[in-house]
Amino acid sequence: MDRSTVRCLTVSAFALLATLVPPHPAASQVADFTRLAQLDLGLNPHQISFSEDGRTAWIAMAGSDRVAVVDTRAFRSVGEIEAPGVPLGVIPTPNGLDLAVTRFVGGGVGRYARAGTALGGDRPTAVGPSLLAGPYADHQYLLSVERADSAYVFDARGFTFRAAYPVGRRPFPGAATSDFRKAFVPGYDDGTVTVIDLYGRRVLETIEVGTTPSGGVVLPGDEEYAVVVRGDDAVRFVNTASHRIVDELTDGIGDSPFSFVVSPNGRLGFVNNTASHDVSVIDLAQRRVIGRIPTPEIPIVMAVHPSGESLWVSTEGEDFVTVFSIPARFLDDPTDRPDPARRTITARDDLPVTQVAVMGMIHGTHRTSDLWGIPEVMRTIEAFDPDIICAEIAPDRWSRIERDLTERGVIEDTRVLRFPEYVDEGAILPRMGELGYRVEPCAGWTQEMSDSRNTIIAEFNAVPERRAEYDRAVEAAVEALPRQSRAEDDPRYIHSPEYDRRQKARLAVYDRYQNDLIGPGGWTNINVAHYREIDRVIRENPGARVLVTFGGGHKYWILEQLRLRGDVELIELGPYLPGG
Repeated sequence: MDRSTVRCLTVSAFALLATLVPPHPAASQVADFTRLAQLDLGLNPHQISFSEDGRTAWIAMAGSDRVAVVDTRAFRSVGEIEAPGVPLGVIPTPNGLDLAVTRFVGGGVGRYARAGTALGGDRPTAVGPSLLAGPYADHQYLLSVERADSAYVFDARGFTFRAAYPVGRRPFPGAATSDFRKAFVPGYDDGTVTVIDLYGRRVLETIEVGTTPSGGVVLPGDEEYAVVVRGDDAVRFVNTASHRIVDELTDGIGDSPFSFVVSPNGRLGFVNNTASHDVSVIDLAQRRVIGRIPTPEIPIVMAVHPSGESLWVSTEGEDFVTVFSIPARFLDDPTDRPDPARRTITARDDLPVTQVAVMGMIHGTHRTSDLWGIPEVMRTIEAFDPDIICAEIAPDRWSRIERDLTERGVIEDTRVLRFPEYVDEGAILPRMGELGYRVEPCAGWTQEMSDSRNTIIAEFNAVPERRAEYDRAVEAAVEALPRQSRAEDDPRYIHSPEYDRRQKARLAVYDRYQNDLIGPGGWTNINVAHYREIDRVIRENPGARVLVTFGGGHKYWILEQLRLRGDVELIELGPYLPGG
């Protein structure tokens, strides 16, 4: 009996089995995930990657020692590349010419021309490199090496490894935040997830998540890592700031789930179930399974086409790559749809642009100041009457803060507790409901970034000559300015051009001496990260009235960026300040 005959019998048996298994309760909701193609390309298909224009797919055929090349519009094979050593992973490199291919048995990452030639310059590893997870910022990928209990950072542009970390036993493919600051790597044999600070180049923590975690993804927004726990038939959600499990999904997850991918617009998640031979489709906003798509046996790897219009599934039990359509109703961008949990903000006819004011905060000094204490801050906010407040709170900490405040009326996050303007009685967060504004987390900080910054500054200060030179430069910059005219905590001084000039002169020295040294937490770098979040809020809420609340030192930098925008009307806070 030849291989094609065996395949036909297997498919027929699977089809019969599908008719005997009762449909999932939500199956009707995925009835229009129709099969577009079923490709027979070789043995044991694994990772699927797409070209920059989405017209070509490369598929690692682990059992055939080659990479299949597929025309994604015609759904047909247009070539193959010999790749010995059991290729599990394949990605295109950013030069537009080459591929990186992992060799599970041979070890390492091989470099091949897309035309099919082995180019040399391979990067060695121990036996067991699996899929290349990414791409992330600057064309970086994560690579788990199962038999070395390690995870590598692979730079696809330079075709080199940038770092390696010890992780749990038999690591499976990891996932990282969108800015590539933190990674999560499941240890299949010891039931753990290793958390890595990629900025600080250190392992932060190892957490227990269940039996045989096999894959996962950091969800849009970077607040949660969804880890697939194969032995428990579950998906568990880990907060990326606290590294604690905060939620679980089991209803609708099939038998022996293996990995998790997300559609480009963030609306849908897909979990491949290797023992029930189907894919669970998850509505991420509602966090529930809306149905299951039957597949050939043992769906092992998935990828969503860059267009978001199709789901590609490698099934190693029957050696097929199956392509399913994703219905048009799931293709719209979720940011275009109103969120019923949020206050509705309608553009005002008399406001063609977004009104924005920037309030300078003095953090702990608010508790002792008679001029700019919490009561004065809140009276200013009431007078300004914002629709949205951009808070100096990191997005990865916000979900826990909001949940604790809503459900228990408390705030326990240690970082935000440093900012009395947000957490004290009668301050910004406790009065959200009363005053009717919405708070958006807009800080680029993370705890790991802060820890790394503090360490580097301490090392800088430990060299007396260097610190003395720095102090002299700060003193010279400030002395060149006129004498300060008002008290440091006077809100009219804090919101004056004089204050901004003095802050800029002082912090320009800090920026010059330490921005590149500190890295992501440096002065310019962190302001860029803050402003990225502020920009997001402005773009998503045209016509709203926005109040940006950041430490006073950041105010000049933020104002300089806002003055360059044509879609913003900057509002001076003077008339709204106490005594205004």
